[in-house]
Amino acid sequence: MNPVDADRFRDAMSMTASGVTVVTTNGEAGRLGVTVSTLCSLSLEPPSVVLCIHRDSRALPAIVANGVFVANVLGSDQQRVADTFAGRVPELKDNRFGEGEWHALATGAPVLRGSLCSFDCRVAEIFEFGSHRIIAGIVVDLACAGTEPLVHANRSYQKLQAA
Repeated sequence: MNPVDADRFRDAMSMTASGVTVVTTNGEAGRLGVTVSTLCSLSLEPPSVVLCIHRDSRALPAIVANGVFVANVLGSDQQRVADTFAGRVPELKDNRFGEGEWHALATGAPVLRGSLCSFDCRVAEIFEFGSHRIIAGIVVDLACAGTEPLVHANRSYQKLQAA
């Protein structure tokens, strides 16, 4: 059986809601970051997360080489950070860390001050599938600010409302 048409699949997936995460890294291979919509918990033993990054992302080789990353889950007031690391803010294309305030935890990878949660990780495994690389990371530190999450659905940012 053949897979469904890519455009139909993209349209259907656009209707699903996801959190917005900026994945950052720092080390000998450089300080880089990228906006992703795929982040989820993987295991409690050890505490770990999994994320997906397009194989053509400029940040991917640095994450692999540095062996560390931070998954910064964005708050509802951090849309510009999401757009900056997605390459949609032309004046910050070459200085993405010019948006937001940054500090570091255990690994030295950039942590966005005020993000909903930041998971400071050591790369554990990398898997290839289709157009993406699936990265599993062991969480070695974390920070949480407790704001409202930034959500993406129907090709735009959304705010959560209590049911």
